[in-house]
Amino acid sequence: MDTIIPGVLQISAGYVNAFIIDGDEGVTLVDALLPKKQDKILDGLHQIGRSIGDVAAIVLTHSHADHAGSAAAVKRDSGAVVYASALDSAAIRGETKPPLPPLADRLPFLKPLMRMLPAPEGVVVEHVIGEAIGGKLPGDLEVIDTPGHTPGHTSFLLERDGGLLFVGDAAIARRGGKVKRGWMNRAEPTFDSSVRHIAEFEFQVACFGHAAPLRSGAAGAFRSFAATLT
Repeated sequence: MDTIIPGVLQISAGYVNAFIIDGDEGVTLVDALLPKKQDKILDGLHQIGRSIGDVAAIVLTHSHADHAGSAAAVKRDSGAVVYASALDSAAIRGETKPPLPPLADRLPFLKPLMRMLPAPEGVVVEHVIGEAIGGKLPGDLEVIDTPGHTPGHTSFLLERDGGLLFVGDAAIARRGGKVKRGWMNRAEPTFDSSVRHIAEFEFQVACFGHAAPLRSGAAGAFRSFAATLT
């Protein structure tokens, strides 16, 4: 577990990260790790002197099982409300299977195996979010539409300490502070447009679903990457 800025804790389970935001109106959980990893979330809450009952909101970047997997369990134990995009909400609710990641288009022989993977337990989405929808998110969060990894993938900007972006799987950070697509994504117009859109915002720190955070100059790293896209 890693404190990113005061009041924001990264929790990890294997290769997956989720984030706890401590606020005056309770705790917000950004993503929910893999299924059956709620104990990791509970450990993180205890580290900041909170309990599961303090979780007031769960905001999900997208519907894949490594990000929405324990959302239903946390919601049951906490009564938290869930926020997610319109395009990913059906899969989050369990009405459809989550879309395959773009990696499957690069390595099509993996598609049959990926389709056999179990979907996460469905969870009710109380608040459908998106830039065009408006509406208040918990705490100081702002939604940024970043489709590409999934049709409704979203990132979240926290207005604290110069700005902190929760990237989800919209990109990945490499050693040396460079931003890249990541092994799970591929070059295509929707994804590249989302990277350019992220680069329009100001933030000092970026937190990723599958990489260590960038703790300074994060917006500049996104702008440098966006400038390479054609």
